[in-house]
Amino acid sequence: MDEEKLTKTHLESLSTHDLLEIADDYGVDIPAGLNRRFIIGELLEMAEDNARYAVKTAALADSAMPIPEESLPESYNETRITVLLRDPGWIYIYWDFHTSKFNTLFDNPNFDSFFLRVNTFSREDSSQLLDFFDVEVGATDRKWYVRLSDKKNYYRVDLFCRIKQEKDRILAASSVHGVRLENTLGTPENTRKRKSPILELSGISELRKTHLRNHRQSFG
Repeated sequence: MDEEKLTKTHLESLSTHDLLEIADDYGVDIPAGLNRRFIIGELLEMAEDNARYAVKTAALADSAMPIPEESLPESYNETRITVLLRDPGWIYIYWDFHTSKFNTLFDNPNFDSFFLRVNTFSREDSSQLLDFFDVEVGATDRKWYVRLSDKKNYYRVDLFCRIKQEKDRILAASSVHGVRLENTLGTPENTRKRKSPILELSGISELRKTHLRNHRQSFG
């Protein structure tokens, strides 16, 4: 479905089943039994984020260096993982494998899956691990978006392979990154847009926080 159709009027005209199908198409994880008003709200928020990102991408493209005549290779045949900060709330992760290493792992009869581990480290002591969560990725995936719930500390993303009956193997680790504090301090509590009393009473803010805690890996 075209993203331009994701307007409030259009979404309200659809059945709940259709809304859930759209959410699934866009990778938006909707908890079972969620009120359709909240589903529409999640989809509209996702469409707004995508539109905002498209504008940023277009602006960057306009100022980018000329593309060389020869196309860049799809793979550098190297096992590595890289993390880029998209904005204070999201990170863009991309990775690659050395061909022989990938084939050895994937052809193993006990191969289970690849996954990303997003680690959070203390800003005061970057060696102190505070938390982590895993994101399952497919064997053909090479990039992923992850939403950060903690924007005050440092993070590192590791690429893992899961082999049955073996300890999970770490294949590559990104550099340690930190969200610049000025990016997170620009909207202090006393300057944020005031929520309407109806939304405050509805509990939607707490629902979104719980949703993010339970499904944060699904925002990729």
